[in-house]
Amino acid sequence: MALPGRFDGALFAAFKVAVRASLKTGFRFRVEGPPPPRTACVFAANHTSYLDPLLLGAASPTRLVYLMTEVVWRSPRMGWFYRWNQAIPLSVRGGNRQAMRDAREVLQQGRSIGIFPEGGISRDGRLMLGSPGAVSLVLHTGVPIVPVGIVGAQEALPLEASLPRPRRIVVRFGEPILPARIDALGGGDRRDRLRLATLEIMRAIAGLTGQRAREDELAAGR
Repeated sequence: MALPGRFDGALFAAFKVAVRASLKTGFRFRVEGPPPPRTACVFAANHTSYLDPLLLGAASPTRLVYLMTEVVWRSPRMGWFYRWNQAIPLSVRGGNRQAMRDAREVLQQGRSIGIFPEGGISRDGRLMLGSPGAVSLVLHTGVPIVPVGIVGAQEALPLEASLPRPRRIVVRFGEPILPARIDALGGGDRRDRLRLATLEIMRAIAGLTGQRAREDELAAGR
C-alpha cells in the first residue's frame, strides 16, 4: 500500500486540527490515559456511534488506517472519504486474505491500524462480543495492541438520530497490550489463541468504559 504523499499528509493534518477543534467545541472532547506509542500499533476500540472513527482518529497521535466492512466502504456518500484515508474493506462473506495482507503491510511501514473488534455498532451502548476475525490481524505482527474506550459517543449521536447532541465525549487509552502478553495467554491451536486474545482485548476495553466484557457476562450466566 502506497504511503501518503507530502501534500496529502499536510491536508490530513489540517483536517485533523479542524476536527479536534469542532469536537472540543461541540462535545467537550477530552483524551485520557497514557499517551499511546507513536510507532506502529493496533488501536482496538468499542463501537457505539458513527462518530467513533472520527473520535479515535482525532485522539490518536498518528494517522490511522481503518479496517471496515466493504458495504460501508462502498458508501456513495462517504466512500471517497474512506478511500482518501486508505481504509481497508472487509467482506462480510469472509475470505479477507488480501485485506489482512494490506493491513500487515501498513504495520510494516510503521503506520498504525484502527479496528472495532465488535464487528458492528452496538445499539444500546453496551459492549458486544469481540470478533476473533478482527483480532487475527495482530497475532503475528509483533506490534502492541492499544485498547481504547470511547465514552459518550452513543449519547451524542445514537444510531437513530439524524443530528448530534451536545454531550461530553471522552476517549480513554489503556496500557498497550504487548505481544509477549498475548503469547503468555497460551492456548492450544490457532482458534483457541484467537479466542483468548480477543477476550483479553475486550476485557481491557470493558475496563476503560466502566463495563464488563460480554464474554464474561455470558460465562457467568451459564
